[in-house]
Amino acid sequence: MSGFAGNAIITKAKALYGSRLYPEDYEQLLRFISIQEIVGYLKKHGKYSNTLSNVDEFSMHRGQLEYLIKKSFFDNLTKLVKFVSTSDRKFYELDMIRREIDIVLSSVRSVISGNIDSSIRDLPMFFRQNSSFDIEELTKSLTMKDLMNALKNTRYFDLIMPYFTDNTSEIRYTDIEHDLFEKYHEIALERINKYYKGTLRKQLMDIYQSKVEIENIIKIYRLKKFYNADETEIMNTLMAKGIRMSVEKLKEIIGLKNPDDILNYLSNSEYKEFKDADDYVYIEYQAGRIKYNLARRYMYFSKYPPIVYSVFLFLNEIEQSNIYNIIEGIRYDIDKEDIKKMLIY
Repeated sequence: MSGFAGNAIITKAKALYGSRLYPEDYEQLLRFISIQEIVGYLKKHGKYSNTLSNVDEFSMHRGQLEYLIKKSFFDNLTKLVKFVSTSDRKFYELDMIRREIDIVLSSVRSVISGNIDSSIRDLPMFFRQNSSFDIEELTKSLTMKDLMNALKNTRYFDLIMPYFTDNTSEIRYTDIEHDLFEKYHEIALERINKYYKGTLRKQLMDIYQSKVEIENIIKIYRLKKFYNADETEIMNTLMAKGIRMSVEKLKEIIGLKNPDDILNYLSNSEYKEFKDADDYVYIEYQAGRIKYNLARRYMYFSKYPPIVYSVFLFLNEIEQSNIYNIIEGIRYDIDKEDIKKMLIY
């Protein structure tokens, strides 16, 4: 990547991150009791004012607000992607592949349930124009045959075809999900190794592999605690190739008798310096906090555009999730302190 393009990505990403929601913003949002109040506050916030400036908060409902928050994220993403040079595009394309997988899986769930998630079609134009398949066609799928037709000539067709069935009760969703993410895992490792070298490659690998390892630990915890799954079942769901954590270490964690010991393992692992000071026994929160603190460190100190871009995406997704949790908390009248425990900032 040229020096100008790289510096432009770093400068823009850090400026956009600087306009994030701060603790005092969250404290204010937690005081509100209606969607209208949240919209009114965000309309005045620099990061969301362009997206929300012309909306009427008094006619706004939850789904519309969530869509506009998502649109704001993609608008910011568009501002960064325009600086990406051709030589780096294959790495930056990883985020697009990850989002495509989410859409494919959502469409599979819609086929299984018979309820089409029309909100996916509302993705911003940037994403729709750059997707490898027709999002509109895919999200209209009522059967697996419809879904496979929409995915012809894409990398996803051959991955899902072995699971094709006309009987929705026989669709092996978990296997499809695993194979799609395993392919993404392979592509990510291949592109990091192919396009980068030295310190940059090592740091990108650290970021990516840390994310995979933490997600593996969450899966182990949930499958043991809530589904009483055995070792073979759990191992079949994990990303075990090309990561630093050995199969033996994964089996050791799976072998912990009490699922809560897995939470303690995470607290005392190599990631402990990124752990939150509040000891919430909520593994998704603790894992999210570790990834958040790791991402923040790279945002502040990294001089490499691909790293700053990658952590920018994650930090923005955390902010989106925080806003959604506040909205849901208001909707279901959840105690403010309980909502606050779900937020990462």
